[in-house]
Amino acid sequence: MATEIIFTEPYTQWDWRIAQYVALIGIAGGAYLTGYVADVYSSRTGANEHTRIAKYGYIAGLLIVGIAPPIMLTHLGAPLRAMALPLTMTNLASWMARGSYILGVFAPGVILMFGWMVFGRERPGARAGGIAADGGTVTDGGTAKAATGTTGRTGAFRGVADKVGLLGVLDTIADRTRPSDPIRLGIGAIVAVFAAGVLLYSAMALGSGKTFRVPLWDKTFLIPIQILGGLAGGVTVTIGLASLAERDVAETAGRYALAGAALLVAYLVALVAMVLALPGYNPEAASGVANLTGDHIAMFGGVGIAAGVVVPALLLLFAGIRGRSLSSRSAVGAYVVAAALVIVGKIAFSLSYMMAAEFTSLPLPV
Repeated sequence: MATEIIFTEPYTQWDWRIAQYVALIGIAGGAYLTGYVADVYSSRTGANEHTRIAKYGYIAGLLIVGIAPPIMLTHLGAPLRAMALPLTMTNLASWMARGSYILGVFAPGVILMFGWMVFGRERPGARAGGIAADGGTVTDGGTAKAATGTTGRTGAFRGVADKVGLLGVLDTIADRTRPSDPIRLGIGAIVAVFAAGVLLYSAMALGSGKTFRVPLWDKTFLIPIQILGGLAGGVTVTIGLASLAERDVAETAGRYALAGAALLVAYLVALVAMVLALPGYNPEAASGVANLTGDHIAMFGGVGIAAGVVVPALLLLFAGIRGRSLSSRSAVGAYVVAAALVIVGKIAFSLSYMMAAEFTSLPLPV
């Protein structure tokens, strides 16, 4: 005997907490990849401005991974039990388990790369007798002067560590554990593979089920949308965080801004392609797309696309092209606003994408 199970729970339980998780973990993967590319470029060219971008790419990825999953778990009845999922669930055919393992490797990897980048007398970008990439001098071997630099804004991470009395300890740990630069970047490349896995997981967290169950979540369209959105968001948030923390924008940031604008345009194309092509590709998804462009158009089109993609792309393009002629304050403002809008837009898209979906009941034996 079978009974019809009507899936109404996602509409009452899958709220903004799930949406922010699906949206932000992709940005975390994109931010790390942005940081790693900048790290490699800095290592090969010696350009310290890329080291700054790398530092904030790593910290953006780390902050998001530390915030988004715990918020998501609060919708469960037993959040602490769910945290043990990687240890208790071994079904590797499930993307819930795969995602847990991927994040379980990604998060410690980001911590390592960030720690090696920011702490230690031999940290990347530090030049004996010169200026470190984080703005502090290095002649004192990593004391408070190296931690804070001369403006009071640079070297924020080292400055915080110094104020709480942990700078010396963290410098010692970083110097003793940091491998040679080629090996460090090799480890970073392994973490980058898991960062790419996080991008894929951000799509498969919704799209791993049978397409006939939730036609709108067709992975053929969802995967490129989430990957491009995560990469675009990662670049944009990295530049925004760097600008906000440093209160200054170097010429290098403009190049990353143009890359972020290009990725946002590609993300927009993927979204438009989904709206136009998905109903023809999978007719059962037509009602879900109609919901997106009907009942949820304000959130999907207004916040998710207009405010979350189009405006940030224009800001990045404008600041990236006009960087030299803009005041530092204007450029910083453009990058920070673009980053904030991308985050809000990604969450809005994920929430509208979930709420617009129509579920097919599944006969289960009882």
